[in-house]
Amino acid sequence: MEILVRLFVWILNLTYRRQDAPLYGANPVDQSVLLEIEESRKLEREAQRQSQIVENFKGTAEQVHGAVDYDELKWESYDKAVETAEQFAFYNGRSIQKVIAKSAFGNRQQMLTLRRVIRRHLQNCALRED
Repeated sequence: MEILVRLFVWILNLTYRRQDAPLYGANPVDQSVLLEIEESRKLEREAQRQSQIVENFKGTAEQVHGAVDYDELKWESYDKAVETAEQFAFYNGRSIQKVIAKSAFGNRQQMLTLRRVIRRHLQNCALRED
């Protein structure tokens, strides 16, 4: 019978208590467990909300693999980029680290995209404006 009374008091406390008020008539151990569960649920809801925000900001366009694999480029290893009429050359000091031929590009938009990405990642770049 005592268990039923405690359960009834617990249900009443959950239903009619003030926000952030302690649960009256509950066992202190039960109360600490309930508070831990409530806190873990809050953290879980916050994590779900943040992951939904990140998902909303992700691009929906499919990645197009063209002449350049941007994941493969290691921007920290380059300190200069130079564009000539035939190629893009990436330098580390005085030595060439990577060369991308312009003939590998399918269209002009891919070259414009590469120029934009180079400008974003490298301070020292000599690119054409055509």
